[in-house]
Parts: sequence; C-alpha cells; structure tokens
Amino acid sequence: MKRFYRVLCVFLLILAIAPVIAADLVEYVNRPDESFQFEVVETRSITEGTVTIASLTSQTWQDIPWRHWLAIITPKEVSYPDNMALVIGGGSIRETPPGLDGGEARVAIQVAAATKSAIALLTQVPNQPLFGDLREDHLIAYTYDKYLKGEGDDWPLLLPMAKSAVKAMDAVQHIMREQFEQEVKGFLLTGGSKRGWTSWLAAASGDPRVIAIAPVVIDMLNIEPQMQRQMECYGQYSNQIDEYTELDLQRRMRSQDGKKLQAMVDPYSYRDKLTMPKMMILGTNDPYWTVDAANFYFPGLVGEKHLIYQPNTGHDATINGISALSHFFYALQQGKSYPAISWEKPEPNKLAVTWQRPGGKAYLWKAVSDTRDFREAFWMSSILEGDGRV
Repeated sequence: MKRFYRVLCVFLLILAIAPVIAADLVEYVNRPDESFQFEVVETRSITEGTVTIASLTSQTWQDIPWRHWLAIITPKEVSYPDNMALVIGGGSIRETPPGLDGGEARVAIQVAAATKSAIALLTQVPNQPLFGDLREDHLIAYTYDKYLKGEGDDWPLLLPMAKSAVKAMDAVQHIMREQFEQEVKGFLLTGGSKRGWTSWLAAASGDPRVIAIAPVVIDMLNIEPQMQRQMECYGQYSNQIDEYTELDLQRRMRSQDGKKLQAMVDPYSYRDKLTMPKMMILGTNDPYWTVDAANFYFPGLVGEKHLIYQPNTGHDATINGISALSHFFYALQQGKSYPAISWEKPEPNKLAVTWQRPGGKAYLWKAVSDTRDFREAFWMSSILEGDGRV
C-alpha cells in the first residue's frame, strides 16, 4: 500500500509539473502587453504589386520595447485571400524601414508572386544588439545564463521572439482588413535559423491561426541527444555554438533548471501540439548540426511532415529551398497535400521507397567522408531505377 501511495504521489507530481513547464511559453506569448501597437507608414509600388510598410511594437521585454518593421507584399493578383505566409526575418534595430533588396525581402516577394498570395515580412527578430552589443547566439546564450542564474522566468530570448511573430499576425490581420478588406484566417510561418526556431515556438504556443510551418536551416530539435551526437561525430561541440559552450550551457542544461529551460525552448517538447503540416528545409553541410540530426526528432513529429535537404549548402537557403517553400505554400492554399512517401529497410543496405503519386524520379545523393564529420563533404546525385513502387 505504501509503495502504491509513493507511486501515486510521484505520478501526481509529474502531472502537476508538466503543464507548468510548457505553460511558460504559452503564458508569456498570451500575456497582455499595453505597449503593443502598430502604424502603417508607407505604401510602395513594385513590379510584382504593392508593399505596405508598418512600424510595430510587439511587446516590452526586460524593460526594452521591441520594435520591428513589418512589410506586407500584395501581388497584383491575389487568388487565395484567406491565408498568408509570415516570413520572420532578422536584422538590427533601425529607425527607418529596410530596403526591399535584401535576402528575406526577395524571398517574400518571390513567394508572393509564385503563390498569388499576400506575404508578410517581420524584421528585427530578435531586437538586437542588446546588453552591450550582443547579437544572435551570443544574445540567446546570455539570456539562458540569466535564466539559469535564477534572474527570472522571462529571460530566455526565444519567448519574446515567438511573441513577436504572434503579435505580427495580429497586426497583419488588422491591416489587411482595414486596407484591403481582406479577412485573413490563417498563416504559414517560416524563417531561417533562429527565425525558423521562432516559427516552431510560435506554432507551439497554440495559436489556431498557424496552419503550417516551414522552418529553414534549424536542425536542433531534441537538444540533449543532439549535443551528444556532436561529441560522437566531431569529438567536440560544433564551433558554430561556441557562444553556448563558453558558458558551459550543455552541462548546465542537464540540471533541474536546465531541463526546464530545455522543455521551454525545445520545439520537440511540444511535438504533440505541432500537428499542422510541416516542411523542414535543411542544408546537407550545415556546420551547426550533424548530418543525421533529423533522426533525433523527425520520427517523433506528429501529422503531415516533409523534409527537404539542399545539397552542398551550408547554413542558408538556396533557390531550390525557396522553390520548395513556394510549392508547399501553394499546395496548402489549394487544399492539396503532398504525396505521402514511405520507406522501409527489408534487409541491410537496401531501401524500399513507396510513393502514392504515379510518375516522378528518384535520385541517390551520396557523399564520402573519412569520419562522421560531413561538414566539408561534397554531395553528388545519380538517378535510381525503380520497380514501379517509386
């Protein structure tokens, strides 16, 4: 009886703790913030249509107002008004709107034209530099250190990053309603690197407007085994994450508070909620992650999921990746799903692949390395002959 009582107490304790861990993200994203505001400041004509530019304050975090520029690209022909894509971009804090010739702006314009859909581009995620010129991974690592030192549950930078995307959806819906008489119901979220991470967590917040996500070059879900795999393959952690290693965060993440932090910022913790269609666009030579990093999370993801590898690409998106993103969003707009692909290994060194849709081609992509480190390896393809099942 005593043993049953102890087991019951442990079970109830787990039930009590688990929602709190996940609720930190949800609570922060949904917390009212009186500093939220936006204003349309300019409309530009471009070859592909029009661009509406707004200033946005998404929140105040650590007494710092987070200010962004928000651009809405509306093509000349909008065939699918119900849904939009939100491209989450980076960049430094600035007083004037950024130009439209940058990489993220060009992606948004290309996707808008290809899909005949309005696309929004949110910039300055995160707001940076902060705290003495800290940016990107330095800034994230600094906020993790603050959290693990017990200086406040709101410190992890991914929380305000996720909230900025959610508040951008609020602003876009209002602007589209007032300026274009268009009722936007849903959003595909996409972004590269930390902005891809932001896409995952904004979707994990439970906002029903997120109908799909397409994170780009962010291959870190299920963080702890990912770190172990880097040690196995490289003999050390990737030098791309030195900012975290210098603060001993890999070890500190294994503490009780560290595990809570992992659960808060690791999208894999929310995988049961992330049931919307997902397309992960990755690079085969991304120096941040091992080449097989997706094996630690892809099988556990729920719902429609697709994995696109850009060959001989580092930590960046290519034309092929942007094309895949456009096709994914266009299929979503049309209410179509990608053909389901399944595979099995009937015996060692043999892979049987089944594809529901007739036609198509299969290619074998191969790279050679003397070790498990494929960061500098060159990938080559050769066409495969099928037996009618491919």
